Amino acid sequence: MTEACALQLEPGTLPPPVAALRDVLAVGHPKPELSSPKATTYLSEIIALPLDSILAEPVHLSSTSSQLTNALTNLCTSSYPTFLSLHSTTTDLSSTLSSFSDTLTTLLDDIPVLESAARSFSSDIASIQSSRRRAALVLEHSSKLHDILELPVLADACVRGGHFQEALDLASHAARLAAQFPHVQVLQDVRAEADSSIRALLGQLLATLRAPGKLPTLFRAVSFLRRMRVLPERELALAFLTGRLEALNAALTSSESEKRGQDAPDAWARYMKKYIDTWREGVHDLVTQYTSIFLERPPADLTSEHLHTLRSLLPACTTQLLSRLLDTLRIVLSRLPDAPALTALLTQLTYCATSFARLGFDFRTLLPPLFENAVRARVSGEFSRAVDEFARTPETGWGAVGTPRRETTRSSNSSSTASSGLTTTTSVLHVPPQALVVYPPIAVLANALLAALNGLRLLAPAALLHDLAHALDASLARACRTLLEVPNPEQARGAAKVFARDLVPFVRKGLIEGVYGGPSLVDVPPIEELQEMMEKINGWVDMIPASP
Repeated sequence: MTEACALQLEPGTLPPPVAALRDVLAVGHPKPELSSPKATTYLSEIIALPLDSILAEPVHLSSTSSQLTNALTNLCTSSYPTFLSLHSTTTDLSSTLSSFSDTLTTLLDDIPVLESAARSFSSDIASIQSSRRRAALVLEHSSKLHDILELPVLADACVRGGHFQEALDLASHAARLAAQFPHVQVLQDVRAEADSSIRALLGQLLATLRAPGKLPTLFRAVSFLRRMRVLPERELALAFLTGRLEALNAALTSSESEKRGQDAPDAWARYMKKYIDTWREGVHDLVTQYTSIFLERPPADLTSEHLHTLRSLLPACTTQLLSRLLDTLRIVLSRLPDAPALTALLTQLTYCATSFARLGFDFRTLLPPLFENAVRARVSGEFSRAVDEFARTPETGWGAVGTPRRETTRSSNSSSTASSGLTTTTSVLHVPPQALVVYPPIAVLANALLAALNGLRLLAPAALLHDLAHALDASLARACRTLLEVPNPEQARGAAKVFARDLVPFVRKGLIEGVYGGPSLVDVPPIEELQEMMEKINGWVDMIPASP
């Protein structure tokens, strides 16, 4: 029942018997320590013992104490060196712990100073540490940095070697890096140097447009210029045309060497032949190249308005080139030496214009006025020079040399029945009257006029018939005036008669029917001045009595 009661007690409280027993034992002197857990456990065990065991407990305790004392004595006797060593060690440990405590106290006192010095040292070496970290980072990424720093050198080498696509890729990579890291100055410098190489590439591509080249080379240059996006399509087309014009101008300028020795008869003909060949090849290349690059393959994003602008640039350029050719022709045609050169030049130009007809650039209709003017000026000049030479005949040079054949004389006499002699001549068109040979000035004049007509046969524009007939009539009228002003009329009577009744009808028929082969003399009447002069000569000849 006591155990049951003990089990029902609250934790931390002693059973009443144990408490009472502890109070009884506490009265003695010295007071034992009974509050420890072991003492409380021992008191609880004693209370549970029977009386006999309780009475025998002092003896048991005394016996146990003696045994413990003897065991302790034996231990001290047998293990005294250990105890001495333990005592010495304990003393040393105590001294060491005391010294350690003092050192630790000093250390704790020095820690704030050390911490302050460490902070100061850390702040002092912060820049060095930063430099070392940057150096370590550079060393770690040295291969990548080396590749980046080599971008401008590689781009320049690609530009010089003609690897334009690789150069553009390198410059684009440098631009991406600079845009990704805008605050890194090295990347900005690399981009600037790469852009410098691209500017050199731009200059090289524009120089390609100005140099002689074929379609593949020019198409490649324009393609790279489009990828660079430095020029809009209209400005790019204008730059292309400007470059090709410069190349063509250089080629045309090189043909100036053919004009060396301009005193040579065929110098201007050689120059013009080479000039036209160069112009034809250059303009044909320009038209086909521009059409293939800008009109047949325009960019996909080009608007219809811009496409119309591109199409309008080519006619403007070709018109300018054609104007230059026509201006050159106006200058050179008058300097060509003879009719064959003029004819060969017209043939060459006709072939050139015909070849351009397939490209919609046929300019054959512009050639006749130029050559008509040239033929008119050349033939009229030859007529005029022949009459000028005729006018320089000395006073004693009008006499006859020999006697004309009888049939020729009869022909001349029979021709005197005509009123003016302008529509009467020999029946054979290509054989001059034999009477002309008797008078050297008349023969020389006839030869000069026939030489002009023979040259005209190679190139005789139909529109010039009346103009050339007018020029011939004017020259013959001047020759008539020369005969009328001879100081000795009797000496020039025979020459004037042959001139009026043989030479004038013959050369007029030679121009109208022999060269042009169309109308007759009646259809192309002489000018009034020639008619008046011929009437004066006929009247003058008839008035002068014949020599015996």
